[in-house]
Amino acid sequence: MSYRFHGTMSLIMLMSLLAVVLAACGGGGTGASPAASGAASPAASDVASPAASGAAASPAASGAASGEAGACPAAAQGAQITMWSPLTGPDGDEMTALANQYSQENGNGIKVQHVPQPEYIQKLNTAAAGNNLPDMTVIRITDVPEMAARNIVRPITEETLGIMGVSGDDFPEAVWNGGEYKDARYSIPLDVNPQVLYYNKDLFQQAGITVPTDRPMNRQEFEAAAEKLNANGVAGIAIGTLYSGETFFDMLIRQFGGGLTNDEGTEAVYNSEAGVQALTYLRDMKQKYSPNIQGQGDPEVTQFQQGKAAMVIHGPWHISNLVKLPFTGFAMVPQIGDEYVAVGGSHQLSLTTQDPAKTAAAACWINWLSTNSVQWAKAGQVPARNSAREDAQLATIAAPVAAFAKEAESVQYPPVVPGISTATGSEGIGRVVNPVLLGQQADIKAGLDAAVQRSNQLIQQNAQQYGGQ
Repeated sequence: MSYRFHGTMSLIMLMSLLAVVLAACGGGGTGASPAASGAASPAASDVASPAASGAAASPAASGAASGEAGACPAAAQGAQITMWSPLTGPDGDEMTALANQYSQENGNGIKVQHVPQPEYIQKLNTAAAGNNLPDMTVIRITDVPEMAARNIVRPITEETLGIMGVSGDDFPEAVWNGGEYKDARYSIPLDVNPQVLYYNKDLFQQAGITVPTDRPMNRQEFEAAAEKLNANGVAGIAIGTLYSGETFFDMLIRQFGGGLTNDEGTEAVYNSEAGVQALTYLRDMKQKYSPNIQGQGDPEVTQFQQGKAAMVIHGPWHISNLVKLPFTGFAMVPQIGDEYVAVGGSHQLSLTTQDPAKTAAAACWINWLSTNSVQWAKAGQVPARNSAREDAQLATIAAPVAAFAKEAESVQYPPVVPGISTATGSEGIGRVVNPVLLGQQADIKAGLDAAVQRSNQLIQQNAQQYGGQ
């Protein structure tokens, strides 16, 4: 890949990096300094501080870079980069292929080794304790604040961000903001993985129902389709418990004008009027169309695969299997409430090394990967970079992803607060959504109140452990 200088500032940046490397010659490992115990939270002032031997002086704040790449510095020449990730299925294979492609094609001799780690958070904590971290990692957006608070992922400096060639203008605002913790940037968005509306094209065609391709189905269209297709042993829509029910509730409460927490992430608020409305709607839909679907293993998706459900809403990781079925269609999730909001996750790219040369090399690799992330859509993920989603090649490279890629602009994420996803997820709404959907909790408001109380206990405990937001 060719790189170019971005004016005089890039030349100054290059000279600065070379000076740091020469000063550090002969020292510096690839791993970051671990937290005191490998798990304990650092002092608040330590979280945003760059490594003493890092490649630059100040962490980059949101939107600080120009969004145009500087040259890949000479300091990165011949560097070997090890990158961990939680990508273990087809997406892991695709990431390995991209890493191999970059290693073969870049003109700087940089080699990238992708190492999938199923339990990657546990592995990172253990590696930090043993001073044996990789050079960088793919990280889920909800894990960024905890890993930043533990000093496992490192702040990305202005100079490094310049090499990466990205800024907030290149991504949807919500996914970009998810990589910033305590006024420092810790990750760069790679993708957005929103919920997908999978539908049976054959059943829809037979019923004379057309799914919009340029917008989501509205409430009237969605409910009419479910009603009409709920016949002959086929459920209009398959709704499960656990992940299926919890994410559906999360989407609905946001579309109805509520949320799981306040904006700061200091208080759970899903026992609101919007929460009651969302869970009531979800319960009624499940009771009407798929009352017997429950448990682990995504049985709601299995029912769709067997042709026994006309629709199912689930994660994009099912694309690789469902695309093999000729009747599967892909679309944006419907708009049930007054505001169109989707929920989902994001894989982001973070640095764990303090070595200046490896930092520069990792930045060059991130530059290339982000610029070419339309190829990443083959893994069933929506590219986070705006230019990749707008690339005409997307429909050819990954037609299923192109069908709902616009949804990435409407995905909302939890506040960037350590532990917030667990506090409001499985340990929060999971304690009320599942009992309600299983008919074990009749009083929805009382159930939400009890779950919110539990969430707030965990939020307070996390604030004490990690020193607040």
